[in-house]
Amino acid sequence: MSADEIRGELEAARAEARRLAAEQQAWRSQVFALYERAREAGMTLDEIVEALGLSGKWAEHLRARERRRMQIGAPKFFFGGPGF
Repeated sequence: MSADEIRGELEAARAEARRLAAEQQAWRSQVFALYERAREAGMTLDEIVEALGLSGKWAEHLRARERRRMQIGAPKFFFGGPGF
């Protein structure tokens, strides 16, 4: 096999990798949209993870996302802050 043939295969592999990365990004967007809808419907994080059949890594990612949501979304009350 010549270097040109191998180069062609490598370029094809790169194109396939880019296509798969775009497909994965679209899938992630869809999963996050489903996640938001499930949370709005009152499902627990464990129910969502189980229903989607997600791996432990994805489950932990969603748990971290939920923790950030709770930290950011929690109402803040400061004694002596502006307007008090």
